[in-house]
Amino acid sequence: MDMVFLYYDNPQMLAAQIECWNSYVGVLKKPPTILLVDDGSPKTSAVKVVRQSDCRVPIKVFRIKEDIAWNFPGARNLGCTHAKGWIYLSDIDTLLPSRDAKQLFEKHVLDPELFYLPERVLDRDSSPLTRSVSTVLFHKKKYNLVSGYDEDYAGFYGRDDRDYITRLGRVARLAYVTDVFTRAVLRADIKDATTRGLDRDDARNKALFLKKKAAGFPKIGPRLRFSWKRVL
Repeated sequence: MDMVFLYYDNPQMLAAQIECWNSYVGVLKKPPTILLVDDGSPKTSAVKVVRQSDCRVPIKVFRIKEDIAWNFPGARNLGCTHAKGWIYLSDIDTLLPSRDAKQLFEKHVLDPELFYLPERVLDRDSSPLTRSVSTVLFHKKKYNLVSGYDEDYAGFYGRDDRDYITRLGRVARLAYVTDVFTRAVLRADIKDATTRGLDRDDARNKALFLKKKAAGFPKIGPRLRFSWKRVL
């Protein structure tokens, strides 16, 4: 099992994630490998945070050299490109506690013909939230069949995850996981939990999504349209 997470100047949130990942040791039979992608952070690099931490699970860190606004589809592709087999992909502000990781990764009999969306609650009080298509478990074979995330959405906010899930649904069936709960962290609790300082106007990507949908989601362009390197 590989877990892909994106990072963009979220040092405090990453520290919380590392604490969560460390809780897998001794609970899971085999802790997953973390594939952490730094999406060109201009202030605090992900690798600096990891090196200063006591991360006790296998981890690989990649860095995109260019600071491209909202390059989430590219960052997701970079992580997934280096993943093998089952891929759990999520946002940096969403925790998967050890009990839920064990339930999802070891107790469920995973079917590669399915992709899975877990439940989501608010971390501070466990109140229920709508599931997020940014947190999904799927097999690498299905990811390759749909050519990954569409990087046409990079540079503007939103819709790349919805586009991917729509195309993934053509080659795999959606399954809701009702006994696994991810925990979304608010910025009020960890101030850098989510990306700050970027325009969240999704009008451009909403129009692009509708255009692609009307065209039947045609074949997407190449992946990894940027320079990158592995830093750990």
